[in-house]
Amino acid sequence: MEVKEAREYVVEKLDYAFKPRTIAVIGASRNEKKVGFKVIQSLRNSGYKGIIYPVNLNATEVGGLKAYRSVKDIPGDVDLAFVALPAVGVFDALKECVAKGVKIAVVSSSGFKEVGNGDLQNEITEYCRENELPLIGPNLVGIGTPYFDFNCGFVPYLPNKGPVALISQSGSNLLAALGSSQIDHFGISMFVGLGNKADVDFCEVIKYADKEPHTKAIAVYIEALDSYEAFKKACLEVDKPITVIKVGASHIGVKAAFAHTASENRGHDNDSYDKLFEESGVIRERTWMEFLDTSLALGSMPPLEGDNVVMITNGGGAGLLACDQFERLGMPLHELKYISPSLREDIRKYMPAFGSPLNPVDISGTATSDMYGGALKIALEDENVDGVVVSVCPTAVTDVPAITQTVIAVYENYKGRRKPFIMECQGGFECREAIQKLRDKGIPAYATAEQAVNAMVALRRYAEIRSQKASLREAADL
Repeated sequence: MEVKEAREYVVEKLDYAFKPRTIAVIGASRNEKKVGFKVIQSLRNSGYKGIIYPVNLNATEVGGLKAYRSVKDIPGDVDLAFVALPAVGVFDALKECVAKGVKIAVVSSSGFKEVGNGDLQNEITEYCRENELPLIGPNLVGIGTPYFDFNCGFVPYLPNKGPVALISQSGSNLLAALGSSQIDHFGISMFVGLGNKADVDFCEVIKYADKEPHTKAIAVYIEALDSYEAFKKACLEVDKPITVIKVGASHIGVKAAFAHTASENRGHDNDSYDKLFEESGVIRERTWMEFLDTSLALGSMPPLEGDNVVMITNGGGAGLLACDQFERLGMPLHELKYISPSLREDIRKYMPAFGSPLNPVDISGTATSDMYGGALKIALEDENVDGVVVSVCPTAVTDVPAITQTVIAVYENYKGRRKPFIMECQGGFECREAIQKLRDKGIPAYATAEQAVNAMVALRRYAEIRSQKASLREAADL
């Protein structure tokens, strides 16, 4: 159901959803295949240190924990109620939550508006709003944060700690991002599946994420927005970068989105969403990979304040791919001689005679870690250089681990200069390991030249958005 703007009581109570001291699992089960069992298992496996209260009408114990017939029977306060019941039992459970004084509720159950049961969903939503019990869901996969050892739902594992808050309507895409976090070290600060978002809306979680201390960027997967204005107002009021991916605008996608999360897209075309996102000061991406890549860069690096980017590589092909991608995106590379008078000769000291001091700077396939380190220092020290991309292609003489360590050391020494730095490692297992290490140290690293370029251009787009935000707020009358 639509909200006109983010409700303050919802934003405040979201802390109980992401950092609860006590959780009631309503529909807790002794059957290991049921969601009500998996929720408790996930909480324990994640290392959650709070109190878990199983609620089961027919059991006195679940998973070695004392069980209660009703949430009202729980002796202590309840911050979060996770409801894993069939749809027909959800309303009564939420009424008991209100009677108990539960702070916030998450409903994983499906069987609501997405299957034509919209009247029940709306009735529940109106009741929760009347009683100021924020409801996340229904029809969602879970919620959590690795910084609080908290994984609540049927999510198989916590993601790696990192800077990106992930807000998703889709459970499967949320799980895909969490999997990418494990494999590719895509760092996540908090995550939530909103499902049908009957009550708690994107705008409210966005405003909460803006206050969440571990979050440096906000990534939002959208199937439909109920209120353009509430979304725009929230985005313009936050200070952290936001990237979005909006799906469900194709002919068949309109039907698929409704069947998935009851998302209504009729009359909402891509052009209207493009206009909305531009007015909201957010970056829209079209593909899932771009969405993840951009959010990682925005969460890890400062904005790119100018377009004088230097690329250092040991592979001419990677440099050419990058050149073309920069130009396709409207931010062509400049030759070193046009960036800074001495840059060309200074950087030539760290390449063989047959290297190329143009831009990209090709320090050749024989480049050592010292050559990479020296060239990178020169680029970062030059006051006319706005950002740097470093590319590594493993040859028989390339020591990828040594180069990785050198790059990390240089970055640590120079990150105070607040110049964005992106790394590309194109190759096999040694490059995957390098990407993981770099990301763990806060350096956005990617497997292809195009990904690295997309990330750097996104940082430039965000710098432009920041400079325009005051006028965007004024235009929105905020």
